[in-house]
Amino acid sequence: MTSGRQEAELESIREWYRYNSYVRKKYLKVIFEKIPKRQLYRDRGASFPSIVDVFAHVLDAYRYWFVYVYNDDLDRHHPSWRRRRYTLRTLREYERKVDRLVLGIVEELEPESLGRRLRSRNRTETVREMLVHMVEEELQHRGELNALLWQMDIEPPITDWIDWKREILRKRSTVRHS
Repeated sequence: MTSGRQEAELESIREWYRYNSYVRKKYLKVIFEKIPKRQLYRDRGASFPSIVDVFAHVLDAYRYWFVYVYNDDLDRHHPSWRRRRYTLRTLREYERKVDRLVLGIVEELEPESLGRRLRSRNRTETVREMLVHMVEEELQHRGELNALLWQMDIEPPITDWIDWKREILRKRSTVRHS
């Protein structure tokens, strides 16, 4: 039996995933529209070489956790990170694919599944821990993207939670009144 507390917790987690999905697309747009092409793949000494690599790493992390760990299929996982030359089109396709996968799983979760144990590399964690970890992972690298954009004198598309909620409500209101 689930408690109202677990249901509320899961809905809060879903909101974080919707928020990250929405804001991630803004960063993808800024990266490819504001950064000169010759600068996209320049090694900036960050956690991953280029700003495109940092963005792609977040998607790779989602794939690892939601394809391999969540499905107890670690034997099939082979770290795929290597320096790729994503174009806007190929990275947008990758982002959409990963986003559909992740949001599909998150939206279908039942509160009881939050405590399910998962096996990752050398440890176990719960679905809840995986979900919270990936919110933190994306926010951590978004901060890194902000710093890299500021170093290039480009304003990041910072969207805080309250602004996001207002944008969503405004869009829903516009659709209803159309």
